[in-house]
This record gives sequence, C-alpha cells and structure tokens, in this order.
Amino acid sequence: MASQLTKGLYEKHGVQYATLTLQDGGCALTVTPEKGGMATSFTKSGEEYLWLRDGNFESTDRPRCGIPILFPNCGRPDGGVHHFEGGDYPMEIHGFADLVPWQVAEATDDAIVLTLTPNGLTKFVYPFEFQLFMRYTLTGNRAELSLTVKNNGDMPMPFSFGFHPYFAASALENVDFDIQAATCSEDAKGPQPAAPAKLTLTRKPGAADSIRLLTGVQSPMVFTDGGNGHRVTVDFDNHFGNGVLWQQDAEHFVCMEPWNGWANSVNEEGRHEELAPGASLTACWGITIE
Repeated sequence: MASQLTKGLYEKHGVQYATLTLQDGGCALTVTPEKGGMATSFTKSGEEYLWLRDGNFESTDRPRCGIPILFPNCGRPDGGVHHFEGGDYPMEIHGFADLVPWQVAEATDDAIVLTLTPNGLTKFVYPFEFQLFMRYTLTGNRAELSLTVKNNGDMPMPFSFGFHPYFAASALENVDFDIQAATCSEDAKGPQPAAPAKLTLTRKPGAADSIRLLTGVQSPMVFTDGGNGHRVTVDFDNHFGNGVLWQQDAEHFVCMEPWNGWANSVNEEGRHEELAPGASLTACWGITIE
C-alpha cells in the first residue's frame, strides 16, 4: 500500500502550525515545516513514538522534541565560535537549521520535500551559500529521512550535520539498547575509551541528564522499552559515524541520535565535510517502529 498525503493544522497554547502527514496503513509520519522543518509525530495504530515537550514546541525556543535537524554543526563549537577565512562567527549548539522555518518544495503522496536557503540570520553566523533539502518518505512502519546539502557559493563550504530524535519512553530504567560502537564517553574532549559490549544510559546521582557520546557506531542502533512495548530501530548510511544517547530531567523520552560530526569538528581539519562550489552531498537514515 502506497503512502497518502494529508494537510492539517496543529493548534495549542495559542499557536497554529501547518502540518503535512504521510500515512501508510496504520502508520503516520507528520512534518511541521515552519518548526525547523522537523518531523513532529510518528505513530503506529495511533500510538505515538516521538515525544513533544509541552510548551517548548509551541515557543520560539530551541526545540527539545520531535526530530531536530542539526546543521551546520553537531554539539557546541569551542567558545561558541566557528572560524572561517580568518573571521570568527558565533554559533549556537547544534547550529540553526532547527530554529528557522523551512519552505515546502514538494508535498505529494510519495514524499514531503522541504528546503532551506540563507537569510540574514544564517549569513551572520555562517557566511556560505548553502541549500538544504530534507526529504521524508514512509513505507509501512519505516520512515526514511534524507538530507541533501548543496554548495551554491564560490568557495569551499565546511559543515557537519546530524539528527536529534526524541523518542517516547516509559522510563529510562525500562529502556534497553542494542548498539555496537568503537568508543563511548560522557565528554567529547580528551581520550575516548572503548565502548563496552553492552551500552547503558544510567543517571548519576544528582545529575540532571544522562549522556553517552559514541564513535564508530554501526548501523542499526536499536532500543526496546519494556514499559510501553516499543521497539525503535535507527538505520543509517556511511555518512553517519557517530551517535549520541541522551535523556534529561527524568522526562518520558530517550534520544538515540545519528551524527555526522562532533562538537568542534567544523573547526578541526579533517573532521568535517567540505563541499566544493557547485557540489552536493546526500545522507540517508531511517526509523522503524514496532
């Protein structure tokens, strides 16, 4: 059965957002273009597998919910600054792609395609003529997300990218991960110790959040939730070599994130992507819900 597109409207806390939804059988994937171009719902038989933080999604704050798109960096660069062509450019954690509205390039039963190009805000922090295309498709219980980055400028364009999906979880202690990685740590700086055979995400006493930073991650990453019965599989192509597990404030979510970059990688030679003028790159990953 092929997917079908419907258009809708999200209304809560005095705001309204236009939505686009692909449905295939009992599964539905919803995208909200003006909220950072991100996917904001993925359901199976009406049960939600993504997580929206009430009040945050409806605000102008950085989204801590759905599936934020990270560009042109993952994490926070050293000193909150990128260095390009002898200049210093301020940059927030995870870049700006999740903070600005995206435009709809295509919305059909086959796919939702959104695009983002430079504006006054982006040029102040990232002086490159980029063009992003975010393509969403749905086949049964698997959503595929592909990001195309194009350099429309006349000089090489450095960047990293990633995704920050918030998956619904009954409780952190109910979540079991099946992930193979080369290293695992809680700090992006310094030596990265070898990953244990069994990865866990436990909270230290008194800590507000729990994090695991992974390199050499193999596709797929999987978690199962013994509380709600969910099983989530994140598969990805070879553009993604890093991953992050994260949970905050004992909320009912867990993040299992495919990353291309690292916290300061855009500033570090050989640790980021670089596109020549006119060149493009497409990276694909997928989510299967059971």
